[in-house]
Amino acid sequence: MIILSSLRFMRFWIGLFLSLIFIGCSEPASIQPVKHIPEPIKVDSIPKKVVVIPKSEIESIKKYFNRFVKKRRFNGNILVAKKGEIIFDTVSGYANIRRRVKLQDSSVMQLASVTKPITATILLQLVEEGKIKISDTITNYLPQLPKHYSRITVKHLLAHRSGLSQYYYYCDDLISDREKLIYNDTVLCVMDFHNPGHYFPPGRKHNYCNTNYLLLASIIEHIEGKRFVDVVDERIVKKCNMEHSYVFNLRDSVPGNLVYGHTQWNKLFDFDYLDGIVGDKGFFSNAKDLLKFDQMLTNGELLSDSIMELAFTPHNKVRYNKSYGLGWRIKYHKKLDKIVYHTGWWHGNRHIYIRIPKNDYTIIILSNSLRGSSYNLGNILKEFEDFAPVKKEKAQTLQSFSSNYYQKGN
Repeated sequence: MIILSSLRFMRFWIGLFLSLIFIGCSEPASIQPVKHIPEPIKVDSIPKKVVVIPKSEIESIKKYFNRFVKKRRFNGNILVAKKGEIIFDTVSGYANIRRRVKLQDSSVMQLASVTKPITATILLQLVEEGKIKISDTITNYLPQLPKHYSRITVKHLLAHRSGLSQYYYYCDDLISDREKLIYNDTVLCVMDFHNPGHYFPPGRKHNYCNTNYLLLASIIEHIEGKRFVDVVDERIVKKCNMEHSYVFNLRDSVPGNLVYGHTQWNKLFDFDYLDGIVGDKGFFSNAKDLLKFDQMLTNGELLSDSIMELAFTPHNKVRYNKSYGLGWRIKYHKKLDKIVYHTGWWHGNRHIYIRIPKNDYTIIILSNSLRGSSYNLGNILKEFEDFAPVKKEKAQTLQSFSSNYYQKGN
């Protein structure tokens, strides 16, 4: 009986002990309050960094360009921005001067050779994507061209070192029916059948030639399997949200916001048989849309910094403080350092698009009238000299830069 009672006593305490363990495991000793986890910040909700521009700087620029417009009776767009912040913006004059039809904010002009930076940007995007190399010969992509073209590289085209002659010179001689439009493919056929003369062997020297960028547009079409019109729309216009811009294909109807250029006597230019050719020209835009492209380029959203630097590097000898990169004109300035820009002229449209990296300025002057649109780049840059930050380090001289660049075999 004593042994049985002892066993019962032990069972009681073992049961109690197991019950306490079970209770301890099934119920927390204390309930901790859940900490508040903040929601992730949306990119759109991050406030845009405010660009602080001195009032005196803004007033000086406005005074200069207001005088510029008034004195010349300037017809077109002028836009000045610092780090994307617009300081001066005007749409002045007429889409049709004689009929007094005013330019609108949505009006677009033929950018002429300001199209070349657009074409170069797309080609360099394809380089970054590994679809082409700038060292490739162009007959890899345009095999129908004569044998001589197999010595021309993509880089020769970009830097205007191909030695080719201007297509419109030999097209004037070889195409009899100029009432009909010709296109890039038409010129390729002319090259194939007639093998027009060349100025010099590829790579020997620089000679600015529109034929180079016609060929680049055709190479882009070959690689992408699409019309140049559609490639520009996809890679540039839509990506940069350029609301009013396009490459105009003359096979289509004329858009309502397209404006024509004017002669010195304010007579409208009409399209001619060369206006179906694109790459060297053919992009229609306005100053605000072009600024969107400029800012996407600046922010590295179209090209990487390294390939942009390659485009903005002289690939020709620096003469009189000027050179040409890959799709961009380059000028060296005593106070503003390297200026990257491009000009354009075609059928009464005259433009200049300037980037001043040192003080983050963009200047866009687009005019659809020859009258009052002639200006001096040096005079424009002089207005921006005082706004450049002073660098303590000594800048590399132009002579040493040019010498070092060519010693490396570029």
